[in-house]
Amino acid sequence: MGWIKNVVLDLVVTAIVAWWVFSAAEWAYWVILVYTPLMVVLKLVGLSSGVSMAAAQTKDAAPLWFFHVVYAVNLILLLVGKWWLMVAGWAIIWVLSAIGEARKPAVRKPGDGKKGK
Repeated sequence: MGWIKNVVLDLVVTAIVAWWVFSAAEWAYWVILVYTPLMVVLKLVGLSSGVSMAAAQTKDAAPLWFFHVVYAVNLILLLVGKWWLMVAGWAIIWVLSAIGEARKPAVRKPGDGKKGK
């Protein structure tokens, strides 16, 4: 559970999306309008730069299921709010994340592979 501190921003953004959906706060609108395209660009740069997601994983990294849940919640909230452009943005973020996960090399466990030559 040491990973919780590493996902505070993701949780805050989800709270802001929910705040906008249920209160139509203008400040939340602007945060989402800036954050979503920024995330799309960062995901695209990460995929195109060839930087492996495995390199970004640490022992305190959040489990991958967490990000799928966050992306799904944000997408559903924005669907409820009928902000179609941002729905598309979060769908793209989710797809790009899945592509990045698929590109990640399998982690080898001690004892796997060939034994001595």
